[in-house]
Amino acid sequence: MKNNQYKNSGKAKFREEKCDKSPFCPVARVCKAGAVSRIKLGFMRIDIGYDPGKCVGCGQCVSACPHGAFSMK
Repeated sequence: MKNNQYKNSGKAKFREEKCDKSPFCPVARVCKAGAVSRIKLGFMRIDIGYDPGKCVGCGQCVSACPHGAFSMK
């Protein structure tokens, strides 16, 4: 599944204050580049890690995040 709307438009921007840090984060599942990951902090507690160096600018994170924590620059 490709999201051509964001093709070649730069890297994603992550706004941590909008993220609910759910252990079921859909963005970590859809990011094929590995730029978004779950960091386990304990039982049902995670943090979301974002590495802009791995981001390929596909925009899947923008489409998948229900809280709008990801946007394209």
